[in-house]
Amino acid sequence: MDRRPVLFLFALTTFCFSGFGGDQNNLFSVKAGAHIVAFSSNYAGGWDVTNLIGDDEGEGGSLPVWCTEQNAPFPHWVVIELTKPSWITTLIFNNFIPDEAGGWEGISAKDVEVHLSSVSATDGFKKMASFQLERNKNNQVVRLEPTQGRWAKIIITANWGHPEYTELGMLGAWDDGGRPMDIAQELTNKGSVDVYGVYFDFGSASVRPESGPILEKIANFMKQNPSAQLRIEGHTDNIGDAGKNQALSENRAKSVVGAVTKLGVDPKRLTGIGFGATKPVADNKTIVGQAKNRRVTLRIGK
Repeated sequence: MDRRPVLFLFALTTFCFSGFGGDQNNLFSVKAGAHIVAFSSNYAGGWDVTNLIGDDEGEGGSLPVWCTEQNAPFPHWVVIELTKPSWITTLIFNNFIPDEAGGWEGISAKDVEVHLSSVSATDGFKKMASFQLERNKNNQVVRLEPTQGRWAKIIITANWGHPEYTELGMLGAWDDGGRPMDIAQELTNKGSVDVYGVYFDFGSASVRPESGPILEKIANFMKQNPSAQLRIEGHTDNIGDAGKNQALSENRAKSVVGAVTKLGVDPKRLTGIGFGATKPVADNKTIVGQAKNRRVTLRIGK
């Protein structure tokens, strides 16, 4: 049996886990009643799968991690059951793995899918989104198109290159109160709407395939309103360099314009513009607020 050093038991972090959502409970936690009902493989010990839903920091402000069995094949997955059907709007991935610098380079999770079910722990799962996590970095937060479910399946389809193991840190899930909206109705009645179902990899402007349903709704609105002009705005949180955030928001807006154009909308009717972090809709002091600020806004007019 392979024996791994206990030196790298925890994934270090620089924040207090309770600060993720202020007074909002982490749905993926023992404290909230969540428990793990199935998983693909488990190294156990200090790297047990239950670390994904832990409530406490480790020594020195650290977060625990889950490690797969040695040479377990992809995909790696875990099913988390909540106490009741719940809305999920925000997910947080922690991917800072000290083992990356301790002889286990490439061990952190890379490509991750999120599926939800309201049926059972084995059936009825629908894919919410997928992401390419940044290597060895915590606080990777995404605000989703609000979705309801009781069972969440997190699937890891690739890591950053380690041939034997894959690790992922403690997870977070929140409901910020947002609910699905009728895009056409919001644009007709209010002239603008914030959407979160347009997905990008972290730090990337490439639109992910899971964005299809929202893009179709945007395209359908434009086809049903042939005289409408639409401005697509990109927004970020205030973390990092302001110039890079501005560029990212512009590139994401232009990517959405391109994606809608491919669905049959005349590009002359669309304008893409970025605002960086200058127009927040939530408090950037919390990670959940930051995720809400990273959005695409649709606005009638150019």
